[in-house]
Amino acid sequence: MKFLKLLSFTSFVLATLFIFATPSFASTSSNSSASDIANSLEKTANSLKDFQLERELVETNVVDGNVISTYEELPDKFTVPSSNVSSKQSDIGTNCASCNRREYTKISSRVVNSNYNFGWHPDFSGYNRASGYWFSTSKTSFGVSVSYGYVSVAINQAGGSGYFVNADYSRWSRPAVYGVYKVTRYKVREYNGGGTLIRTYYENVPSANSTYVKIKYR
Repeated sequence: MKFLKLLSFTSFVLATLFIFATPSFASTSSNSSASDIANSLEKTANSLKDFQLERELVETNVVDGNVISTYEELPDKFTVPSSNVSSKQSDIGTNCASCNRREYTKISSRVVNSNYNFGWHPDFSGYNRASGYWFSTSKTSFGVSVSYGYVSVAINQAGGSGYFVNADYSRWSRPAVYGVYKVTRYKVREYNGGGTLIRTYYENVPSANSTYVKIKYR
């Protein structure tokens, strides 16, 4: 009987020690809130370039003979992997648990130039003698460096079978791409894979919209 009482008391002591010695698995409030922010973002992509190129076409209008393609604006909030991750990690996407990620939140935006020349249309090289240029319904994209960095430009997604832009056959001509050059200022929060905030800074992101083809002569 004394042995059973001793065994029962020993089991009680061991059970009590186990309960108090077991570590807690509850996350700290700071890490939990940062993780919630990182996982509840409205939109995600592998890069800023993806957001610029994957914007949906809103409408196509003809203004003064120009076919103007208007796309969605950059989102107010989105996240992308940090630029210091490897290309292999970036291919995994924003669900990579070990990758750093950057959360962008829009602060403001402004138009730098409402009729900016983004450069030559990539489908036509050099000047030509032509009465006009035909543009199909396919979407053409290219990148160009501007004063606020790199911008991806999309153009030529029109309804129907395409469209034709007239040119003066008596002159050497070449199609160029014009549009609205806008800069959006974002507050950027960078988190590590565990959801801990590493740093906060501001970034100006350039974008192109309301793009159209304009014939240039020399």
